[in-house]
Amino acid sequence: MYKQLKHIVERREKFALATIIEAEKRELVGQKILVAESRTFGTLKGTQLVAKIKSLAEEALKKGDLCLVEIASDAGALRILIECFHPVARLLVLGGGHIAQPLVKIASLLNYEITVIDDRPAFANSERFPSAKEVICDDFVRALKYQKIDPGTSVVIVTRGHKHDLDCLKHVLRYEPGYVGMIGSRRRIKLVREHLIESGYPPDRVDRVYMPIGLDIGAETPEEIAVSIAAQLVEVRRGVACYPMSPTSNSEQWELLERMLEYVNRGEPLVAATVIRTKGSTPRKPGAKMLVLPDGRCIGTIGGGCGEAEVRSEALMLFDSPGVKVYRVMLHADIAAEEGMACGGEMDVFLERMV
Repeated sequence: MYKQLKHIVERREKFALATIIEAEKRELVGQKILVAESRTFGTLKGTQLVAKIKSLAEEALKKGDLCLVEIASDAGALRILIECFHPVARLLVLGGGHIAQPLVKIASLLNYEITVIDDRPAFANSERFPSAKEVICDDFVRALKYQKIDPGTSVVIVTRGHKHDLDCLKHVLRYEPGYVGMIGSRRRIKLVREHLIESGYPPDRVDRVYMPIGLDIGAETPEEIAVSIAAQLVEVRRGVACYPMSPTSNSEQWELLERMLEYVNRGEPLVAATVIRTKGSTPRKPGAKMLVLPDGRCIGTIGGGCGEAEVRSEALMLFDSPGVKVYRVMLHADIAAEEGMACGGEMDVFLERMV
């Protein structure tokens, strides 16, 4: 199962993971169904039951939410946790000039994972782009060869010159990015389009390039142009059902998933703690996840404070007696006040040992 999950994450597919967390037959607890774009995998037996869970997972994936469902089956009543994972939205900015700087600032607020490429050291450095995940100083085309460009990637071409823009665009058009836009005057764009079609690029693929880039808001300054580009990025991504704009929680989920798989693939045990239900005032909402290591270290958080400490203690017990459990954290008024909440609440946390 986890080998398949690793391949799916590497391909940056969206997927849903359905786990039976309560069942009359104890042996069913912890059984999983993985529903991805490419195919379905699972440890669960029974054609009708698998088909039913798969249908529920596909429905949840459309909404992108974590959900708890209860179903009746030949094996008795089942309670199932369905988690939906979407790849982190990536933004590839080709050119580190005056438009790129404000664009990267805005895109970071939109929760993009950003890579900037420029061939000039003065423009391609982390001091200039502190919110970018990666800043690469290299020849554009050479650097692009090492970048994964897929439907979860948006590409903005704003280099310093026509030749670099065209070279970048020719390379990017080999792939299927979720968005690609190139800066330029209407006259220059017309010449580029004609050149690409004469060079053998399919007209429909060329027409999918947003050029001139950005929404027409009368932008003139670099900052205004950056706003127009960011607005167009949002407009396009909101209209692509298979890759919705990932909120911060989805970005956090995906990163924790990658960390979890690193440990699993090395055969190192850990416990995943996932908030599956909340009531009243709680520090985190359903979907929040934390990884607990055998030495007590935690990756991620489900809210901190006494509640998280309780969950950590329960998770550590699973290293001695492997399995899964649902643990309820009660945040009474005193604890809630200490943790900055208006009143007490409660949350159910699903604990599962991996490896």
